[in-house]
Amino acid sequence: MARTLKTLDETDLEAALMRKSVDTLEAGRHTCADCGRTPLVGERVYRFGSASSVCALCTPLRRAEPDAVELVRHSECGITVRRITPRAA
Repeated sequence: MARTLKTLDETDLEAALMRKSVDTLEAGRHTCADCGRTPLVGERVYRFGSASSVCALCTPLRRAEPDAVELVRHSECGITVRRITPRAA
């Protein structure tokens, strides 16, 4: 009995590439420890302990005071190219 080889068509390739890119983006993002939501840029994130970060929507569910409050920044913050003007000697 002859075995047929599975060939990829364009839709399979598109789906595989899309899945790979979404997985790559998900790996680098921070999520809320309670609801799993990704906080928006400009939103405040509350840190409880060293590893637990909670979004502003889930903070009222916690009884303890947060250890730190951080502002969510754009992913390019600190990575962008900046022009440096030379200082006069």
